[in-house]
Amino acid sequence: MKNKNIFHFVIFISLMILFGFSFNQQNGNDMLSYKNKMFSIDERVDDLLKQMTLEEKIDMIGGTGFATKPIPRLGIPELRMTDGPVGVRWDKATAFPSGVSMAATWNPELINKVGAAIGRETKGKARHVILGPGVNIVRMPMNGRNFEYFGEDPFLASRLAVNYIKGVQSEGVAATIKHFAANNQEHERMFVDALVSERALNEIYFPTFKAAVQEADVLCVMNSYNKVNMHYAAENDYLLVDKLKKEWGFKGLVMSDWGAVHSTIPTAKGGMDLEMPSGTFLNKNTLTQPIEDGIIPIKTIDDKVKRILTVIFKLGLFDQPEWKEKPELVNSKENRNIAYQTALESIVLLKNENDILPLDKEKIKTLAVIGPSAARARTGGGGSAFVSAIDPVSPLDALKKKYSDKIKIEFTQGVELEGDAEGIPSKFLFTDKSMKTNGLNAEYFDNKNLEGSPKLKRIDKQVDFHWDDKSPANEIGEDNFSVRWTGYLKVPKTGMYSLKTSTDDGTRLYLDDKLVINDWNDHAVETRNYTVQLEEGKLYKIKLDYYENGGGAVAIFAWSMPDENKYDKSVELAKKSDLVLLFVGDSEQVETEGRDRENLYLPNGQDELISQVADANKNVVVVLTTGAPIVMDKWLSKVKAVVQLWFSGSEGGNAITDVLFGNYNPSGKLPVTFPKRWEDCSAFGTYKSFPARTYYSDDIYVGYRHFDTKNIEPLFPFGFGLSYTKFEYSNLSTSLNGDEIEISFNIKNVGKMNGEEIAQVYVSQKNPTIDRPTKELKAFKKVKLNAGETKNVKLTINKNSLAYFDGKTHDWNLEKDDYEILIGASSREIKLSTVVSLK
Repeated sequence: MKNKNIFHFVIFISLMILFGFSFNQQNGNDMLSYKNKMFSIDERVDDLLKQMTLEEKIDMIGGTGFATKPIPRLGIPELRMTDGPVGVRWDKATAFPSGVSMAATWNPELINKVGAAIGRETKGKARHVILGPGVNIVRMPMNGRNFEYFGEDPFLASRLAVNYIKGVQSEGVAATIKHFAANNQEHERMFVDALVSERALNEIYFPTFKAAVQEADVLCVMNSYNKVNMHYAAENDYLLVDKLKKEWGFKGLVMSDWGAVHSTIPTAKGGMDLEMPSGTFLNKNTLTQPIEDGIIPIKTIDDKVKRILTVIFKLGLFDQPEWKEKPELVNSKENRNIAYQTALESIVLLKNENDILPLDKEKIKTLAVIGPSAARARTGGGGSAFVSAIDPVSPLDALKKKYSDKIKIEFTQGVELEGDAEGIPSKFLFTDKSMKTNGLNAEYFDNKNLEGSPKLKRIDKQVDFHWDDKSPANEIGEDNFSVRWTGYLKVPKTGMYSLKTSTDDGTRLYLDDKLVINDWNDHAVETRNYTVQLEEGKLYKIKLDYYENGGGAVAIFAWSMPDENKYDKSVELAKKSDLVLLFVGDSEQVETEGRDRENLYLPNGQDELISQVADANKNVVVVLTTGAPIVMDKWLSKVKAVVQLWFSGSEGGNAITDVLFGNYNPSGKLPVTFPKRWEDCSAFGTYKSFPARTYYSDDIYVGYRHFDTKNIEPLFPFGFGLSYTKFEYSNLSTSLNGDEIEISFNIKNVGKMNGEEIAQVYVSQKNPTIDRPTKELKAFKKVKLNAGETKNVKLTINKNSLAYFDGKTHDWNLEKDDYEILIGASSREIKLSTVVSLK
């Protein structure tokens, strides 16, 4: 009995100690619940929120450039972010292949590895959030940011995005899916109103975001700049509240794109949680009184703060030491290998007449390498997705390294692309007429209007600056500054010169006091030209004004020297060579954030370059370094082969060399339709037809859905890609197992080379009561096959994925009907078919 009382006493004391410990946690300064890892994240967040003042809460919902505001009093750390979706844009890093390149692999498992690699590099830079992936659907082929995205099909994009996000977040870094929603053009992107049906939103433009939330548990979502159905995305309750947070159950934080907020009250009352880059509209001065007056419910502000804190807790930032930079995680051998493999698997063989590829190194004595993208590594497109790559490999570098001992390789550039020109060398620039000092006089101002006294005066040897997100000098900030350069220019020979300014943001160039370039406005990096006859031996007075508002900062003053005929050297080299590799495409200034391409042709006379070279040599292989479709009617019939390299990251040169010489059998397939002409595309009738708005009159008929349903012949269809071997499909069977349609078929490699085939499953409803596309992608698989090998492929389709969105009921509807299962090598090359009845 005595022992039992002692036992009860011990239990009582233990419970008192436990309850006392808990009480202290709730009330003591040193034992608060939010500091204790024994509590759940929700409990810790709720406790921390109780400790915060209104002023501190408001501070949390406005950024500080690329971070949230820390609250030192409570130990709340900043949440640090970095661009972008294809690599870490924070100083230099590995440039991974562009988003469209990733999509061309049709390999979700590989893209999971890419995400993990980008996550590691983000940690290596001591950042917590990567601002990617970008998943907007490729609707308009001239969109300047198409290269960032995963193509035109929501199912393919969803599978890749889910795996990318899981990869990033497996490394303890937050992914950010963007741009929500209907951000499908750069023209007027800051304010254009995308007028689109609810059905098209839910069937085409939402699925990738929904999958990211419900399957990948993405931690961050970024809204877009544009309006959607008359409301800015940052204050659009249908997008951010009804769909994202309520229907899909998103628990993370919603941030604005940089400068995408336009109001205080509507934004604060809505679903956007964090204004970036700063709290221009959401700050103490604008919010305190409306909150205290009850105009903005405090619970709405609390929800925003809770979401930000939840991400901070999920990343473990309260429970570990301050993240330090780890250079060993950046550009590691493992990450370079992943970049190489992705580039390799993304390459699409579009034409291969007479099996000119793969090249036989034993049969080629002289090889001409021609074009503006041969000696330059086109790692990515421009804007916030551009990564300053560490040791990028150009095609010419790789070709020479691997084959110059066996083949005579000669190079000529042919033409120059926008943004390729380097700053005018200092030996042609002078500070005054005495010509004793080379360079230009530079005056730097701490405002964007060249006002007041300059904060810094110096001599800049040339104007060739890529400051990006850094400041040009200690006396000058990272943003909101201006520069004036003055001096004289002396040319080496008489002729027609093209003076160029490549800037982000505005510039004005005066030649002998005459304004010849006037580009005084905000924009991403763009090049302006002024062509003029200049005489040898004469001094020309130069004044160049520049300002930087926000974001990246670039200022380049360049020229193109006089040239008799820019094609002559290329034609001459082609005539004396056994074979020509012609590397053409776009630059990061042609395909870039902030502007759309003017048309679908290759810029800067490259179509004419191809034609003239092809007339001089019958063995021409064209390699395209673009991030989006182009038209080829001017030269396609003249060349033997066409290979789509895309913007292929740091290892693109090695990858294309291995494909061209048969060290790897190309397996990429197009994630976008290549049209024969712009007029055939679904957006043709409405793009730029109305100021500040665009009607999605194509509705759900985007990409191959449009081409197939309207029976328009594309140049190259969605899902298309040749191989150095051949594949045969057979033995299709299907069965119903609950909600799953189980599909089985065989693929055989009937050629003489090992290879990979991407089998695509499309579905077509036989008797729909509503207008539906001819067919839609619902499954796919990449299959590796040795020569002569046969494999059985098994895939499943959930019946619910065959439903359509009913705009009348605002819900999904699966009709009882017959559905045709189509197995294809592309959307136009159907190999097998059968019918499944859902009654």
